[in-house]
Amino acid sequence: MNLEEEENNEFSLPTEMVDNLYELSGGSDRYKGVIMAVSSENGKPLVYSKFDCGMTELALVKTLEDYLRDMQDERGTEAQ
Repeated sequence: MNLEEEENNEFSLPTEMVDNLYELSGGSDRYKGVIMAVSSENGKPLVYSKFDCGMTELALVKTLEDYLRDMQDERGTEAQ
């Protein structure tokens, strides 16, 4: 999980918020996971993630890959 304390007081999500989103993300004992990308006030990308198992992580990563590819395809189509 990328929840390191920033020395310069830059924006970061509280650990409790990521934990709460994780708890809301799946069933009571399985399929829980969250990947979240946010931008700090300085434009620094921050990625937070938490998973119950490797299978959930793999599924979410694959879904994000597909989403980003589709987004790029749409932008390419709009530019033509």
